[in-house]
Amino acid sequence: PNSMYPPDPRDSCTCAWTCCTREATRSRPCARAPPARAKVMFGLLCATKSAATSDPDMCLCVKSRLEDAIDIFWNDLMVFTETIFEDQRNLTLGHVVGTVAELGELGERPRRFLFRWWRARILVHFLPFDRSVFGMMKDPMWWLFTAVSLVPLYGIRVVFFAVLLALILAGSPPDEYQLVSYIIGFKGSQFVSSGIIQACVAAVKYYLCVHPGGTHTCDVDGPGANQDLGSGLVDFMGSIVLTWVAFLWLPYSSRSAGKREAVDSSEDEEERNMQPTGRCCCAPYDPEKGGRLGGLLGYDVLCFLLSCVFWVTLTFLDASHARPGGQPATPVSVEDMLHDSTTWQGHTAIFWARVFYALLAFPFVVFLIPGLNSILTHTTATGYNANGLCVPYMLRPAPDEPDK
Repeated sequence: PNSMYPPDPRDSCTCAWTCCTREATRSRPCARAPPARAKVMFGLLCATKSAATSDPDMCLCVKSRLEDAIDIFWNDLMVFTETIFEDQRNLTLGHVVGTVAELGELGERPRRFLFRWWRARILVHFLPFDRSVFGMMKDPMWWLFTAVSLVPLYGIRVVFFAVLLALILAGSPPDEYQLVSYIIGFKGSQFVSSGIIQACVAAVKYYLCVHPGGTHTCDVDGPGANQDLGSGLVDFMGSIVLTWVAFLWLPYSSRSAGKREAVDSSEDEEERNMQPTGRCCCAPYDPEKGGRLGGLLGYDVLCFLLSCVFWVTLTFLDASHARPGGQPATPVSVEDMLHDSTTWQGHTAIFWARVFYALLAFPFVVFLIPGLNSILTHTTATGYNANGLCVPYMLRPAPDEPDK
């Protein structure tokens, strides 16, 4: 559209225009007209949809689904841009703390070697509020924590993320952005460590355990053969249990971007009065927190169930000798399958079930793209300062370059 006036109700972008104006005026209920940026965003939306569906040979069903996907993403983008605008407005008006030094001093300094001190040390190195990924790469402790988070053996990865979740929840109430980032980071590490890395290790082990003449030692040094069942189950079950523990805490989380408020405003008081009344651990209940993450968690449950079916199928094939070659096929009972799970074939079955489940976690990796996390989950980036307090994310200013 070439006009900035509201579109005809029959236009395909009407729904998007309504959402744009609603999000643009949500924080100003007395506004009589949407701001200019809402009109600009509406024009960009229609131009994007027109360009994406301009192919005359595109199927009508594909075209409709593509338009719906663009509308959904654009609604999330509008929420994100309005959040950024309000944050910048509050910063300009002096309602919030605006420097890295001031954010770093917020909170009470913990006593050395107590729990709060160790918590602050770990979180400020692994989840700092004032460093980008390039800044964190200069920190040896960040490399150590990252390496530990990618070790799939003996449940090390799950134990690390269990400790990390406990430290985040110790903030009471935990921060919404940190819980969302925890879920996405945890599933992303599962895709890399239990998926990509273990699949590559399995390929190498299969190559080494198969020898000329049709002999093999895969029952001794094959993929998953020498790994105990307990550690495999810890990694397999922990990958979904910790995810849902963090997700169930989301409605009780807080938005720690407000931790830097310098003065109380009437808008903030009105927002607090509009919060739901349900509480847990002195935290209000808000089911809308997390954005579209709930749908992704539903997908994760489906993937877990498919992985369990895959695991049971492999165990059944081994216990009943249903694979070609070897012993004749025989009826199998639950006791036979439980016994088979303690053999090297059973260890291999749980190994491949873990790989299968981890590779299905790829959609979570998309959320790791910088900026996309905040847009789709409606959260504001935060991090931890040296006192262990969760504060808004703000990069340190670049040092002045010397005059040439």
